[in-house]
Amino acid sequence: MLTVFDRNMLPVGVLPSASEVTRKRRLNSDYGLSFLLPMNIADYTEKITLKGHVRDEKGQYYFIDSRSRVRDGLKLMAQIDCQHVMLRLADFKMPYESYIEEGFGVNILSLANLITNATGGKFLFVIDNTFELQDIKDFGRGNALQALQFIIKKYSCEMIPNNFVIHLKQQVGADTGMQYRFKKNIISNSFKDDARTLVTRMYSQMKDGLSFIGLTASNLTAEEYALLNAIPGAIVGGVIKVNYLISPYASHWANSTNAYYDGEIINQDIEDPLELLEATRKALKEQEVPIIDVTIDAADLHKIDGTEPQPDMGDTVMCIDPDMEMNMISARVIELTEYPYEMDKHTSVSLANFMLRDEMDIIADLDKSKRVVDNLLSGAKIRTTVFEDFAKLAIYDINNSKTEVKYDERGIVLQDKTNAQNQVVLSSNGLYLTTNGGASARAAITANGIVAEVIVGILGDFVKLRANQIVVGDAGETIGDGLLSSGASWNQKTTLLLSTGIYTGTLTTNQLIAGSAKISSALIDSIKANQIDVTGGKIIASQIDATNLQVVAANVTGKLVASQIDAKDLHVSSANIDGTITADTVKSTWVYAGTLTAQQINAVNGIVLGANASINWASVTAPSYTQINGTKPPSNADNTTDSIGASRLTKITSTGVYTGTVDAYQVNTVGLAAEKIYQAGSPSNYAVIGGSYGNLSLNYFGGEFFRIDNDISGVDLMWQSGISFLRVTSSNPYPGRAAKPKGVWDFTDATVYAGSIPINAIYNLQTQLNALITRLEYLENNAFILSYRNGGNIVFNSKNIAGKDSTSVLD
Repeated sequence: MLTVFDRNMLPVGVLPSASEVTRKRRLNSDYGLSFLLPMNIADYTEKITLKGHVRDEKGQYYFIDSRSRVRDGLKLMAQIDCQHVMLRLADFKMPYESYIEEGFGVNILSLANLITNATGGKFLFVIDNTFELQDIKDFGRGNALQALQFIIKKYSCEMIPNNFVIHLKQQVGADTGMQYRFKKNIISNSFKDDARTLVTRMYSQMKDGLSFIGLTASNLTAEEYALLNAIPGAIVGGVIKVNYLISPYASHWANSTNAYYDGEIINQDIEDPLELLEATRKALKEQEVPIIDVTIDAADLHKIDGTEPQPDMGDTVMCIDPDMEMNMISARVIELTEYPYEMDKHTSVSLANFMLRDEMDIIADLDKSKRVVDNLLSGAKIRTTVFEDFAKLAIYDINNSKTEVKYDERGIVLQDKTNAQNQVVLSSNGLYLTTNGGASARAAITANGIVAEVIVGILGDFVKLRANQIVVGDAGETIGDGLLSSGASWNQKTTLLLSTGIYTGTLTTNQLIAGSAKISSALIDSIKANQIDVTGGKIIASQIDATNLQVVAANVTGKLVASQIDAKDLHVSSANIDGTITADTVKSTWVYAGTLTAQQINAVNGIVLGANASINWASVTAPSYTQINGTKPPSNADNTTDSIGASRLTKITSTGVYTGTVDAYQVNTVGLAAEKIYQAGSPSNYAVIGGSYGNLSLNYFGGEFFRIDNDISGVDLMWQSGISFLRVTSSNPYPGRAAKPKGVWDFTDATVYAGSIPINAIYNLQTQLNALITRLEYLENNAFILSYRNGGNIVFNSKNIAGKDSTSVLD
């Protein structure tokens, strides 16, 4: 049952009186819903309002777009026509800041997000597949519906709406194995195949009339390569020499008149030959087979049997009706007309092997001119005042123009009224300007190009400039064609010539004569020269690679890499030098190096390295505690003990090295001594080795929790403030220092030797002994050890009980 909502999508009620509910859906197009209501009932008068909403059994919302009222005698009926809420995208104008004049390598999600932003976040998009990046031109001109249609065309995608969430897929629908078969579910059907647009050889052009000629043949599929390679001259030396592709069905359709059926695509938005090749491939695939159009009225078996499949948008189905020449034809569902609440009406399905022009295309296109038409019409009548005003303006412009229009054998001639010699002549072959009445042309535009004495302005990237010479100055300065770079380099604008200098990439020359020229702040990729004289200047580089570099009185900043450097008075600041340095004097504020090999290295501040190395620690300034990176001593106090030195982090003496963190692949521990060992990252957790007799103490959060204590005669295991819980001692322990086990001791796998063990020290022993005593007492009480005759009875005594039992005897 249909549910009604108001304009704000708040529920109003249901429509039990609605009849002939019809839902029409088309792939990548509009979704519509219509139904009939009597006009004299509350369902119509109280619930139906324009721009209100209706929800179907699939949960999809439609807004009420129109109401058509019909009288049949006393019977008043209204037909309500609704459109899916997705089409409200047409009511949102794309903002100016979302317009993209040109973009390269744009992701589909970026454009979809622009539409979402234009709708204030009301409409969302889900990209269900991966789409290749596309070059974009002129996106965002118009409304959000036109922008969505732009995305669908540009990225060759299909969409399926779920109310305000629109899914974009490479292909919607699925192949569920559904069949339309005569004598099963086909009530009636029609079948049309059309070969009027059949193409078996597809030509193509892109921007500026270029094609994919010149691409390597490796870009072709194996099938495409085989078909082209069979044509002489189509592929030469592994390079494509033609601008077309051949269909594998060409031989099937060939005849004595047509070897091929030719077609062509021209796309001025494409600039990449590989993109053009893919577009040609796609266009040929769409047109290399006849167009199939099938319409089927099928029984909705799913209404009576829930196990029967139900067709959905984009599904691939099989059509079987041999009498109609439909022999296992596979096609996709592109349109559905459904009657969801009518048991006696069945779905009408349209199938095709191609995509017809989308109705949403038409809606988007019509919307462009809707307001223009609305401006010309008022109450379905033409507003003549608009045309009158236009006519008046046109007459005014013509009368005030200084140009006269006439026609002669040359074509259309625009002639200056003040000077008849100045003319613009337009014909089907081109356009030219003359100042002598047509005797000669000062400038002309034809299909071959532009001819002009002077071109003023900026030439775009698409321009190809061909000339014997180019005049670049008012004094007649020229650039000969031989001095220009190749077209590819020139188009990429790799070189910029200004009055301040030349900016370029790689400069390759046999000789560069600079004279008194000055190179300032230059980026030079590579310099190869017998001699570079930088007198009074300097070379600043991130890296200089040199072999046998000889530097005289030079300042080098950056990285100097060389197998050998011979230098005199070489000054290196902030530089990394790899290789060998041979010099009379090397002056450096700091040297970072791997292995230094020298007879003697004198370092300032009290350090002398060489055969008689020494360190004067009084002259060495170490970093402060706060400057240390990595693991530090637990506190600055540990850094300032007497053994290390009050102001130095590291101290090296004949007895050892005193420092903070030592990082090494191997440490020789022979003679290694330590008093505290700290846990990495936890300075309050540490082990202490020492004391009077070499004890080992473990500390946690600064407090001792375990100690192995040496008291000469034995070893105590102690815990928490010196309490001993186990003592291993010699034969003569100190009084009162015997080991005292505590806690639970498991001797399951042990043999215990002891002079005496307290009963309560053995787990469960007391309980077992008590049970044994009870049993012995029972046996003593019941074991007869004495019997005697007492009159006519024999009396039995146990160990503990006299007269425990008796029995009579016979004389």
